[in-house]
Amino acid sequence: MSRLNVAVAVAAEALGRIHEVAAACRALGLHQTATIPEVGLLTGSMESGDLAKVVAVPGVLLVEVEHEYWPGFGGRIQ
Repeated sequence: MSRLNVAVAVAAEALGRIHEVAAACRALGLHQTATIPEVGLLTGSMESGDLAKVVAVPGVLLVEVEHEYWPGFGGRIQ
């Protein structure tokens, strides 16, 4: 497994309990670095094998994995 930088989007109906959603994600492996409650976003890193667990947390809308892009390059580097 490898550690990935991620952004976790919290669903609109769960914004009022974003801190509880964040705690559940941390319990499942998210090493949280920031919470942006105004837009329902958690950032941090986690092992790739834990992604499915965090996506299944009630209130999580999606988990975006950081990808590296090179300016002027038409493809994605992974």
